[in-house]
Amino acid sequence: MIHTSKGIVLNHIKYKETSIIVNIYTQQFGRQSYMVNKVRSKRNKGNAILLQPLTLLDMEVYHRPKSDIQRIKDFKVAHPLSSIPFKQEKRAMAFFLTELMSKVLIEEEENTDLFEFIYHSVEVFDTGIEGDYNFHLFFLFHLTRFLGFGPQTNNIDAPYFDLMNGYFTNSEPSHGFSISGGYLANWKQLLDVNIQNLESIRLSGEERYLLLENLLEYYNLHIDSLGELKSLPIVHQLFHDQ
Repeated sequence: MIHTSKGIVLNHIKYKETSIIVNIYTQQFGRQSYMVNKVRSKRNKGNAILLQPLTLLDMEVYHRPKSDIQRIKDFKVAHPLSSIPFKQEKRAMAFFLTELMSKVLIEEEENTDLFEFIYHSVEVFDTGIEGDYNFHLFFLFHLTRFLGFGPQTNNIDAPYFDLMNGYFTNSEPSHGFSISGGYLANWKQLLDVNIQNLESIRLSGEERYLLLENLLEYYNLHIDSLGELKSLPIVHQLFHDQ
């Protein structure tokens, strides 16, 4: 059966000589894998857009429930990316975020709020915003709310944040996974920030680095499959060594 759906390209793997299997987070079916034939042949250069992380698509797809690999009937670019593929920093951030999303977006079912958050965030990031060097911090922090482990905001004046349980607390947790002091102050900057005022997050390169480390520790405590991110060293080099 043929369905229409929007989609966000995550990543791809090569298959045989000219084909790929592309992972796409879809509006209708959650995360799905699609076989695309001859995408790497000279006659099908238009399909190469499927190789670009965070490409936003309008698709017609064949969908078979419980099938590991689906097929695309037709697609077109819904929002031509004007900066992400062409600016080194944004391209590196796109690879980092899609690598992370490939590990955490595992549900093969519709989640409209999650899809709209990612889709809108990509649109704004590509169009251009002040403080885009903080985009990955904003995105990772607010993505947790859609994944089911968003930080609780009650008792916000407490001196510790329990990373394992996701809440503020007056005493240091015995398990050792918590932040306080300057680390906590920087964490709190992300609570109310929106994508249009990222420049309000005032951090040095080192502070940005440490805040990302705290965020990734938070993810690792709540998602067993996260593990090592191969693109992380590049992100550190471009966004934190300053």
